[in-house]
Amino acid sequence: MTPQEQLSLFARAVDALGGPRAVARTLSCSERTVSRLLSGEMALHEGWLRDIASALLEHANLCRKLERSLSPDFPSNLLEGQARRDVLRSGSRCGDDELAGEA
Repeated sequence: MTPQEQLSLFARAVDALGGPRAVARTLSCSERTVSRLLSGEMALHEGWLRDIASALLEHANLCRKLERSLSPDFPSNLLEGQARRDVLRSGSRCGDDELAGEA
């Protein structure tokens, strides 16, 4: 991996975690520090990589828990009548209000 490839992956991680401000809070540093890391003005070292990787794992675990709680693939997540409405919508993700506005 080249330094530029690593920096690009770091930038993608920052975006996935909500941007520089969110990452600064997560990593307990200033937003300026994150900006300096992203610009290459400040070098990424093993500690920054370990911390961002740890934050990504925490975020992934949270996303996984939310998905398990919201996915209609688990019948216990559906409210009464939702499964029937889903069939009537024929796969459309738009609500009736949104469809009416497009007509």
